[in-house]
Amino acid sequence: MPSYDYRCTDCREPFTVERSMKDSTETHCEHCGSANVSRIWNMFIRSSGITQDVGQGRSSAPAPSSGGGCGSCCGGGGCC
Repeated sequence: MPSYDYRCTDCREPFTVERSMKDSTETHCEHCGSANVSRIWNMFIRSSGITQDVGQGRSSAPAPSSGGGCGSCCGGGGCC
């Protein structure tokens, strides 16, 4: 069964919901019960340890270096 990651916009707590793709997408926060939740769209496989939740500013990956890639376009300071 697929799992979907959400973050509550009221209490800011992340949570995961497992449900069939046929089930309703209406979801409430598991922590405070609020219906104000937003889906966290993961772009990496979480089991690899690359990132917890993409788009939320957290990453366990090393910062890009100025030797190429994303860091080279901004003087080694990360993406613009």
